[in-house]
Amino acid sequence: MTLSIILDVPLQYLKLRGQLKGLGFKRSDADHGVFTKIIGGKLFVIAIYVDDFLLCSGRIDDIKAIRGELSKCFKMKDLGEAKWILQMKIERTEMNRDVRKLTISQEQYVKTILEWHSMVDCKPAKTPMAANQQLPTLTEAEVDITDY
Repeated sequence: MTLSIILDVPLQYLKLRGQLKGLGFKRSDADHGVFTKIIGGKLFVIAIYVDDFLLCSGRIDDIKAIRGELSKCFKMKDLGEAKWILQMKIERTEMNRDVRKLTISQEQYVKTILEWHSMVDCKPAKTPMAANQQLPTLTEAEVDITDY
C-alpha cells in the first residue's frame, strides 16, 4: 500500500530542488514537480504543487525520515494522511492483511464541472466514441496550424 501524507511548505523551488538532490532524489523529466528515489528497494515519490508536498512510499518509516530531513530545511506543517489533493479524493481500503487498495477519484471535480455548465442532468454515455476504433497515423497536420 502506498502511504502518503500531505505537508504545507512555503518554499522557493530552487532551494527545494537543491535539497532534494542532496537527499538523492531525481527530478522527473516529464514533471518538474515530481521527485523520485529508490529507498530499500521501494519507490519513494515526492509530488509538489505550489506549497504542498505529497510524500508517497510503501513504508511509513521512510516517509517519517524524509519528512524529518526536509523539516530541517523548511518550515513545515504536517497535514496528516492525504485524503484530497488537487480536487482528487484519495481512499484507502484494506482488503485483508496482505492486500490493500488505493483509489484516486475525480468524481467531485466532474460534478463541479457539470454543475458549472448546467449539465448535471445530461445523459451519460459509457463510451464517447466507438469502442476499438482504429485511428490513422497522420504524417502531416490536417489543419493549417498557423490559424492557431
